[in-house]
Amino acid sequence: MGIPLRVRSSVGKYSIVFIANSFLEYHLRARQGYKREPITVEWILGMIEQDDIVFDVGANVGTYSLLIGKTMDSGAGQVFAFEPEASNFLSLNENIKLNRLGNKVVAFPVAFSDSSRPAHLFLSSNIRGSACHSIDIPESEGKKYISQHTQGIYVLSVDDLCRENDIPIPNHIKIDVDGAELGIIYGMKNVLGNQALKTIMIEITEETGGPMVEEIILGNGFKEVRRQQWENKKMSNVLYVRARSD
Repeated sequence: MGIPLRVRSSVGKYSIVFIANSFLEYHLRARQGYKREPITVEWILGMIEQDDIVFDVGANVGTYSLLIGKTMDSGAGQVFAFEPEASNFLSLNENIKLNRLGNKVVAFPVAFSDSSRPAHLFLSSNIRGSACHSIDIPESEGKKYISQHTQGIYVLSVDDLCRENDIPIPNHIKIDVDGAELGIIYGMKNVLGNQALKTIMIEITEETGGPMVEEIILGNGFKEVRRQQWENKKMSNVLYVRARSD
């Protein structure tokens, strides 16, 4: 009927409400979002503290940003949720308002790479809740596709964002960008070396520089502690924790 639904999901003691305008938002984001990536849920509930600063790069409609915001309800922490695709950004903000998390989760419509510049975002789909969009060329997860729309965006490096704006170094960062990880890692070398950054949860695509991504992260004092391999894909969710200096 085209009427948005309100969908409630529970994670432990937390209850999160989504606005679902599409089947993708209903099924993949609200109903299955927390079941598909148990490693990410465990990271949020087990390692992020109430006063921490968290970056969610590739936030989509906010599945994980919302959960992190809920865990910070009585603390001073904050989530910076970055999502460049226009319809997902709209849903992200609707979900933030619906859960009354405006004081905890702040959304920005930008993408990240190795430098700061205007760019084009090629959409793999026009459906809200979809993913696998890409900047510069219509290619995601190492595969070319026919773009359904081209959107103008502004690309930043994580280092420029933190250096040139009043935004603190994150204590934790989640990166889920469907194959664009290497450019982001190249653009956050100062943040990677900052001791304030304690953990990195990242989806790594083998065909698009995955080994180099891992080499750079490990070379900056992190160690791998968990890995979730995606079935039938050369992709993994990997959790890195900064190794203790002692």
